[in-house]
Amino acid sequence: MIGTNQTSPQRFPAAIALSTLLAACGGGGGGGGNARPTIVTAAFAGSGAPLAGDTLLLTFSETVELVGGTLLTDADLVLSGGASLGTVTQPPTLASSNTVSITLGSGVSFTPNSTTVALGAGNDCVRDASGQLGNGGTAIVIGTSDGSAPSIANVTIAGVDDALNGTGAAGGTLQVPANGWTVDLAYSDNTAVDTGSIRISASVTVSTSSGSQPPGTNLVPFLTQVSATSSAASFRVPSTVSFPAGAITLSCLVNDVSGLGSTPSTFTATVLPFNDARRPFETTTNASQVWYLDFSRDVEGYTTGLLTGGALVSTSGGANGTADFDELLRILGLTSASPIPNVQGGLNSNQVATARFKDELLDALEEFYVGANVTFTLTQPSGSFGTSASLAYNAIGYSQIAIAGAPTSAGQLGVAIFDPNNPTQNDDTKTDFSGLRLGVFLFTIVKSGFEPPSTTRFRQTFGTFAPALGGVAIGNDTQDGQRLADTLNDARATEIDAAIADFARFTAVVTAHECGHSMGLVQNGAMPLGLYGNDTTNFPGSSDGHIRNTALFPAGSTNIMSPSLGYSTALGASTGFNTLNLAYLREQATYGN
Repeated sequence: MIGTNQTSPQRFPAAIALSTLLAACGGGGGGGGNARPTIVTAAFAGSGAPLAGDTLLLTFSETVELVGGTLLTDADLVLSGGASLGTVTQPPTLASSNTVSITLGSGVSFTPNSTTVALGAGNDCVRDASGQLGNGGTAIVIGTSDGSAPSIANVTIAGVDDALNGTGAAGGTLQVPANGWTVDLAYSDNTAVDTGSIRISASVTVSTSSGSQPPGTNLVPFLTQVSATSSAASFRVPSTVSFPAGAITLSCLVNDVSGLGSTPSTFTATVLPFNDARRPFETTTNASQVWYLDFSRDVEGYTTGLLTGGALVSTSGGANGTADFDELLRILGLTSASPIPNVQGGLNSNQVATARFKDELLDALEEFYVGANVTFTLTQPSGSFGTSASLAYNAIGYSQIAIAGAPTSAGQLGVAIFDPNNPTQNDDTKTDFSGLRLGVFLFTIVKSGFEPPSTTRFRQTFGTFAPALGGVAIGNDTQDGQRLADTLNDARATEIDAAIADFARFTAVVTAHECGHSMGLVQNGAMPLGLYGNDTTNFPGSSDGHIRNTALFPAGSTNIMSPSLGYSTALGASTGFNTLNLAYLREQATYGN
């Protein structure tokens, strides 16, 4: 819920409300041993032809150790074209946790940017942390070092911010299903990263279409590349790849075009495969989660009165034959008591303005839920909830929510059923759910918006149109029909467009918030059991079933699942779900056990 007066809602099966701010403008998987370390990139650190005393840098697929008392020589390697490191006399050293430095000996002979190198069967010098000696691997061209190895700045899953992925102060461990999520890397280099040689491996055996891949295997050939640029890359785990249940650690490496490699960067998560009860939008019965937006509620009327510096909006009486939503549009001045007929396609000005509002609302909801298997409709699907507030997910093909007028408790912008992991379809149109009205309450923002001061964004937008504020309603200016039909583009036309778009977007934010509750947002506690709801220590301003992430959004924007909402911040260009909430909605992260 969001509102001026927040309640302390019970947990499911209860409702959660949103208020308005009155501010001015172990590893699972076993099976098989780890993959042996291999060379993933190589670079000659010198200029011209290699000479005795120059350095060759070999970067390995994982952290390695050097066996004491051994040298790394031609006998340990496979060099192309009869190349040689010369008579090596100095023991190798570790330039980093996974890069070995070799001082070349007399008689050295190879051609940078042409000669290839791989570990040979005779390697007795380089081993991994478990004691396995490296062997084999793809032959790698020896490049010429540019003097600066690339570095990985960040690794995460599903684009989840560090504050929410278990690596931040809030703690926890990100939990993901067996597949469907992305591995996301951010990196840098002084020249250029070789995006074709990015390497991702896991600490567990991973099932693929080509069979089980042991720990340490490069999984990139089995993943789907989403993007790969000079600074970031993303790879999706497709349905043909499955991680086992339990703890996993991913290890990532990048190489630059000169042959230098990064140190490994790791990310720890836990895997909990989906079942129908845990998966938010299981598709066995329904192709997607459908939400029907119901604008028909009629339980009261509204009046306006005098108020110093503004206007007073109040509820009045009971049902009067006009939908509460339509009455509020009239008070805002988005529609008129005397609409202009035949504006567009036989529709009058009220019908055109309302249709535009609903189109803008659907567009904004689509934007907020991008990538999630969720759709919104203005047409009621078949089936009925009857007297039930919730039905089994497979018993009906949709959930529904009312876009309506006033709440039960003053200050609430919305109230909805909280449904962890979304195992049911929910009816958020009920007018008596344990004594509460459910739905989106536009009366709250209209009432508060009409109050002083007059400098708020709301007043600046709707003062032009609301009759109670001295405005001229859309349809009361004889040229408004042309403006709605886009045949007259003047200053008032711009103001009309902005008013309709802004109010639709605000409504979309509240609707997205309430529908989010009824699809499982925001479970209290840290991952893997929750989504950090009610963590007031690490996310100040959070509350039961909500999370405020001020630090993760630019000024003027907010997380949709915040416990309270201001009109201006709802319209912020970056307002949306936080990255963990969005990963959950996209079924790339899951909570519970």
